[in-house]
Amino acid sequence: MINSEFQPLKEMIVGTSYLNHTCMIEGLDQVIEETNEDCRTLADILTELGVKVLRPKQKAFNKEVHHPIMPRDVFGFYGNKMIQTYGAIHSRQEELICYDEILNAYKDKIFIKMGRPDINETEETEYTEAHSNKIKVQQRYDKYKDLCLWETANMIKCGEHILHTQSADKDPTHGKGTEVGLQFMKEMLPEFEFIELPAGGHIDGKLALLRPGLLLTWRKEFIPDALKNWDAIIVKDKALLPSDFKKARKQRFYKDYVLKYLSDWTGYCEETYFDVNCISVNEDTIVTAGSEKENIKQIEKHGINVIRWKHRHRYFWDGGVHCFTQDTVRNGSRERYL
Repeated sequence: MINSEFQPLKEMIVGTSYLNHTCMIEGLDQVIEETNEDCRTLADILTELGVKVLRPKQKAFNKEVHHPIMPRDVFGFYGNKMIQTYGAIHSRQEELICYDEILNAYKDKIFIKMGRPDINETEETEYTEAHSNKIKVQQRYDKYKDLCLWETANMIKCGEHILHTQSADKDPTHGKGTEVGLQFMKEMLPEFEFIELPAGGHIDGKLALLRPGLLLTWRKEFIPDALKNWDAIIVKDKALLPSDFKKARKQRFYKDYVLKYLSDWTGYCEETYFDVNCISVNEDTIVTAGSEKENIKQIEKHGINVIRWKHRHRYFWDGGVHCFTQDTVRNGSRERYL
């Protein structure tokens, strides 16, 4: 069973990239191999903390089949149920087969699978961010308002409640799913009460629940009314993009291949707060890829042990610890925290 983001963690999926040596693109091959090394390190950290780790099956490099590096996006566990979903990224439709062995490991759970959508290619659109005047890319959902689409990274568990972000129908520039997809999740999980955040996008980039009464975020506007009475750690992001990543973005493999064919791999790392994208092993311990000393000190002041995971290419993938994992079993019953 799993009913929260902070009860004692017992089992977890850790994502992985493609098989080593199957990518023949100079520069990208190193990113893939070092990412696999770092994912194994994350799995070792969790194992040492007493967590059973499961890994999805690796695939040979293929731009038509998305790597199973972020199980949080397409695979969710809620109470005694596990749900597979689809978003608007075409290559992720084939990604789900990488989790077949994990499905067999949880035959005691109720398995729910969203119907496969009729999307034959990933379509994207550019828009200008109002507050920064920067050009960003978003998968198109305006064409698919009638389709059942949702990404499980839009949701986090809090006892009898599920917190979620807005669909692309409400937030076209950030939303990852449709209102039809959100309604599907509500119908599949009637035992939970749903609370919406006033923004779209993956919720783990906006809010983390560290333990009952304590949350982590980088904007007060992301805190829903139901959580306004919780203590809030407001993190700051002073980190500059690493020089290695800046150099990578200037290399031929990034400009001529990643940006041309693999833009659905990458997000907008200039606005990602890796300190928020963390996991709670229990109410006293978190694992993070964040590196801001001031933020870590703030968290430690609340009696929480902060374990750092060195994730060399987090800016390339635009994903932190929460993205790269999916908790499947936590000890504890379903309680009312709100």
